[in-house]
Amino acid sequence: MGLAVFAAVVVVAFVAGVAVQFLGAKPSRYDFLIVGVTATFGAYFASETFPGSTVFATITNWGPSLDGFVLIPGIAFGFIIATVAYLATRDLYTSPTTA
Repeated sequence: MGLAVFAAVVVVAFVAGVAVQFLGAKPSRYDFLIVGVTATFGAYFASETFPGSTVFATITNWGPSLDGFVLIPGIAFGFIIATVAYLATRDLYTSPTTA
């Protein structure tokens, strides 16, 4: 994966994290970071690990690649991992209430 594509993945993941931060029901201070980091990891992992794997060999044939980034597995896995991370952590934060 080239540097420009990785930078694009990071930017898109950060934008998704900021969107979750502002649109989430009970936002914590770190929702953008949780979603952004897990989306970046998921997209990078899927793009770099799946093409060389024999277990996931059929996934590498799904769609085009751009500068070494396999688009469909990268985008799908990044979205799935970020969604799971957000759903798992959204109820861990309680907002302070005033009496």
